[in-house]
Amino acid sequence: MSLNYITGRDLVRGIKAGCINLEHNRDSVDLLNVFPVPDGDTGTNMFLTLMSAVKEAEKNQNQSLGKVARAISMGSLMGARGNSGVILSQIFRGMARILEGKDQAGAIDLAMALKAGSDTAYEAVMKPVEGTILTVIREVARACEVEARKNDDIVVVLLSGVKVGYQTLEKTPSMLPTLKEAGVVDAGGQGLLFLLEGFLRGLAEENAIELELYRERMPLQTWEKVEAQDRLKLDFQYCTEVLVKGMDLDVEDMRDHLGPLGDSMLVVGDDEMVKVHIHSNHPGKVLETCLQWGQLSDIKINNMLEEAHEHLNNWEAEKVETSKKIGIIAVASGEGVAEILHSLGVDIVVEGGQTMNPSTEDLLNACNSVPAEAIIIFPNNGNIIMTAQQVIQLCDKQVIVVPTRSVMQSVTALIAYDPEGDIEQISAEMTGQIEDVQYAEVTYAVRDSAFNGLEIKTGDIIGILNGKISVAGNDVDKVLLDLLEMMEAEEHELITVFYGADVHKEQAHQLQEKVLAAYGDCEVEVHYGGQPHYSYLLSIE
Repeated sequence: MSLNYITGRDLVRGIKAGCINLEHNRDSVDLLNVFPVPDGDTGTNMFLTLMSAVKEAEKNQNQSLGKVARAISMGSLMGARGNSGVILSQIFRGMARILEGKDQAGAIDLAMALKAGSDTAYEAVMKPVEGTILTVIREVARACEVEARKNDDIVVVLLSGVKVGYQTLEKTPSMLPTLKEAGVVDAGGQGLLFLLEGFLRGLAEENAIELELYRERMPLQTWEKVEAQDRLKLDFQYCTEVLVKGMDLDVEDMRDHLGPLGDSMLVVGDDEMVKVHIHSNHPGKVLETCLQWGQLSDIKINNMLEEAHEHLNNWEAEKVETSKKIGIIAVASGEGVAEILHSLGVDIVVEGGQTMNPSTEDLLNACNSVPAEAIIIFPNNGNIIMTAQQVIQLCDKQVIVVPTRSVMQSVTALIAYDPEGDIEQISAEMTGQIEDVQYAEVTYAVRDSAFNGLEIKTGDIIGILNGKISVAGNDVDKVLLDLLEMMEAEEHELITVFYGADVHKEQAHQLQEKVLAAYGDCEVEVHYGGQPHYSYLLSIE
């Protein structure tokens, strides 16, 4: 029995199964992050992006194939997190364009849709880099097109694409030196292949097709991955989300207690605030369990078998009365960091950054909430810039993204802020100012790695200068002082340091004395940031 065409129902089942498969392998994708820092979140970003796509697909599961594809495209765009999520949304966007108006699609249609998805994703990236998810989707699409021109069995066509996809993934380290040095393959490409594997299995199950019959066509590693998993079914009815606030929260302990209550679990945060997402048949037990650690807020319980949850409930939000010309939105983590940004004129601080990338919808909702005619967004992270740029086309207000890669850059850029000024002129001045800011971060390694000529061991303290790992050691203060030396701090006037949630006030002041002793001619400001995982954020001007 062959599969010669797919419908809207097939597409829903496939994308849902792909999402579940990625969730099962999310941690392994996160560990492929080139930087061995505690924010390797490619798998998580792709999974959350897919979750948004699945919600929209399920609302339209009785519609035509073209309408389902459009729903997936819109859902993934609104839920896109990080560069990998945005690129994934662009793949779906290109596919939806080819499938528009169709009730069903054959093998060649699906191959052409994948090609359009690849082309659209390449066009969305200003400077495409080979050895990434872009390379993998391009080669998958090519292989599918070649097979589809001689075979109309969609299963065979997709298997050909996945096989070539894995061959391409294995070559990514030779295409991208940073991957080779770190000893990993591209995380986004691996995430995409997990998605495609699940998608393929979902189509087969929906149409009562036994994949065993195609065993000789399946690459060994793909077959092993599929066979090692349980059958991909949504066994839990309620999507439960809650924010837990408390003191000394233990994320690992929370995961251990919540794990038996469901699947598709996501528990992220720090010792004061943790976001919980889990699919469960007993949401009440989830909430009762979470109460053991602290206060609950932002509780959301969605019956996934009904069309009860409006994912885009703010999409047609009424316009608020404006009270100024320009509003500011910044992405950041840490209570102290948020307070500093607010004091400098930021209207809304969207929670996120190194440990949790906000979605397109999060940023869009923030833009709609600010009583201003136009908005400037500070992403404050290189992995959020593309997400922020999607808001430009979605928001009714004028939106300009100042491409900050660190909160330290946005602090300097805010000097140019005038809420009643000309947004083009102000944003241009801000962009010029951030180019003159040197910024650095001190954190720790979550795995053994090699990067930028450094041999890094798990637990090492690492210093990141202007986005590149530049120092490794075993003493936090020494790593920070080494960073300042590399930044030639003696030639500047101001050194600014934000200390994180894992640093006591006394430690921060002791560090300040060391910096003053080394750079007596500089003004040294030390502020509480409260950011998770990163002991210090610093900049020089």
